[in-house]
Amino acid sequence: MAIFSQEIYKVVTIGLNTLESSQASGKTPRNPVSEAHYLNAWVTKSIKQQSFDRSVVKTLMMWQQQGRSMGKNAQLKLNFECLAETFSGVVNAEGKEKRVTQATLQAFYAALEHADWLITTEFEVNRKVTHFTDGQASLVVCSKQYQNAFDEQGELVKPLSLYVRGNIQPFIDLAFASGLLLFKVTDYKSKVKYHGEFVIYPANNGEHLPELPTRNL
Repeated sequence: MAIFSQEIYKVVTIGLNTLESSQASGKTPRNPVSEAHYLNAWVTKSIKQQSFDRSVVKTLMMWQQQGRSMGKNAQLKLNFECLAETFSGVVNAEGKEKRVTQATLQAFYAALEHADWLITTEFEVNRKVTHFTDGQASLVVCSKQYQNAFDEQGELVKPLSLYVRGNIQPFIDLAFASGLLLFKVTDYKSKVKYHGEFVIYPANNGEHLPELPTRNL
């Protein structure tokens, strides 16, 4: 099976390129309704022809259903553009993912601390725990899981959970600026009371779509 991040990046870039080609040739008008119709049909055709690896089939089927039920309100073009921009930030020129290292995570911690987040990394999270922050935005990382997640060279080799309480979108944006993609498990209930759970993966390669950073329009 292909690597999800590489394959979904291929999907959205090919989809946007074929749409642009169709518009440049005059076959598809440049308006939201026509663009939605084109991409809806393109996604369906891609599924039927098995154009992409099976790692992205569930995502394609989700987009197909959204396109059918919501039409232009599914905003497939916007979604494709956001994903293309997001993945281009964590995929290098050869189409491979950039490594995630301890230095990557430490840079993220520093950015969060600069934004007045409380970072707690010295305890194990092996059961339901309560973490009091007096309203301060909070990130908790299990010390044992962190230790086991990195190899001797300091590269992330296993998924690592981040327990989060605070304004999530700035958290996502700071992670992305530090070279990390976040994959949501839960918004709220997790092993750490009142904290949601997000996961970072080796080379940012989760098995589903990541949380998207704010676009720089």
